[in-house]
Amino acid sequence: MNIKHFTNSLYIFKILSCAIIIVILALLFDSNKDTNFFLWASLTAFFTIQFDLDKKINFNQVTGNFIGSVIGILIWIAMDRTPFIHTYNINLEYFFLILGILITTSFCVLLKATEYVGIALSSFLIVTVYDVGHHSIDGALLRISYCFIGCLVAYLVEYFYLLVSKKIKLNQPSKQ
Repeated sequence: MNIKHFTNSLYIFKILSCAIIIVILALLFDSNKDTNFFLWASLTAFFTIQFDLDKKINFNQVTGNFIGSVIGILIWIAMDRTPFIHTYNINLEYFFLILGILITTSFCVLLKATEYVGIALSSFLIVTVYDVGHHSIDGALLRISYCFIGCLVAYLVEYFYLLVSKKIKLNQPSKQ
């Protein structure tokens, strides 16, 4: 098996490993499927898993999730505390969502962390979108924890496969 086939196969196994672990966790903690644990944790895990074996495991996803989640909670609180939000013919929720997108993107750019923008915006939207219509912060807080669990699962899988690939490389005869 050449290195390209090995890398492709390993990537497939990493994705499937994340999915299986998250399914097991979902069966244990969300058997009624009422909090969408599988959806939020798996989306985050799939964003986190890296294809390239030579890249070190990084924490961009965790940082992006943290930034997006914090801004998402702040925007949600602002929407919830705004008494006039439903008195106009337009949906002012969209104004708050655009404001949150602007703040999240600007914050990442100011931190010179543009590689976090995509995951930060995803996390921001995950936290705010559902709760805009339901007026409950409980779901937002649960989704933050689900995103972090997804990152943790992905990092553990990534670490395991990194150890396996190093061991395989060590056991291969060197070409001289």
